[in-house]
Amino acid sequence: MKARGLRKAGKVLFFSAAILAAAYFGGGLVAAWLLVRPGKRRDYDCIPRIRHGKMQPLTLYAADGVRLHAWVLLSRNAAPEDWVVLLHGYRSDRSAVQNRARFFSRRGFNVLLLHFRGHGGSDSAMISYGYNERKDVRAAFDFIHSLRPGARMRIGINGISMGAAAAAYAVGFGDIEPDWMILESCYDNIRHALDNRLALRFGSSLTAILAWPIELVVEQLIELRSEDLDPGKHLEKARCPVLVLAGDAETVLKKVEIEYLYGCIPEPKRLALFPGAGHEDLLRWDPKRYAREVGGFLRDFVPRPKPVLPVEEPGKIVEAVPVLTSPPNDD
Repeated sequence: MKARGLRKAGKVLFFSAAILAAAYFGGGLVAAWLLVRPGKRRDYDCIPRIRHGKMQPLTLYAADGVRLHAWVLLSRNAAPEDWVVLLHGYRSDRSAVQNRARFFSRRGFNVLLLHFRGHGGSDSAMISYGYNERKDVRAAFDFIHSLRPGARMRIGINGISMGAAAAAYAVGFGDIEPDWMILESCYDNIRHALDNRLALRFGSSLTAILAWPIELVVEQLIELRSEDLDPGKHLEKARCPVLVLAGDAETVLKKVEIEYLYGCIPEPKRLALFPGAGHEDLLRWDPKRYAREVGGFLRDFVPRPKPVLPVEEPGKIVEAVPVLTSPPNDD
């Protein structure tokens, strides 16, 4: 009887352990899929008018053939060579950076906005937290350079969260050479970003236990190692002025991680922390401080010579370049 009872207890323990293990790894699989699955495709062809011009839709293709939904906003205050590329964050879209389109248009920049792969109206793709999205940034730069072949185009970047990380990867891999960058709420590496989000929901004591299966599955789904997702290391190769913006009450991105990221960037650079702000839209949080920090950065590090010839009518800048409707030919 005693031996039978022990066998029964052993079976109960075995099946209980099996159920817990299945729940542990199954939960990690589901959580990982939710983190990298493509967003729901949305149609953005109806472009609203805004004060400083009208956004014109276009289609771009990344080097790997992914179709991207994009727009240009041409400023009457800008020289044809002055551009800024606006990059939205994780599971976001152009609406998150449209206020910045107005901001930069008023200050004499033509603007290009795009939806990253797996977001908005662009092709479906696994989200890789900026790593593969760097190819979308390259496509935006290639389009701007194609407007005036041989001309010296002055192109800056304003990236938010994952958009800032995508810019960092593009610079680190040598895909682009921006003239300046503004990086808002950029994570320093993916392990810290995941741990911080888990700690918010489940507490720091469970973070290490919960993060391991999620990290393991994410690596398989996007075919990348966690070590590859490190914007800080890629920013060591930056060769332009960089402004880092973040909230000093960040929970998704801790202050020590912001300082580490900033420390990776070569001079010239600036860091501006927004008191009381978390992982949110800093332009909406404190418009005056945003205008002061970004405006001062542009004045000090982004000199733009006045054009000798009159600035062309906005429509003429892109009239000569057809909107791409098919993937680029490799021949």
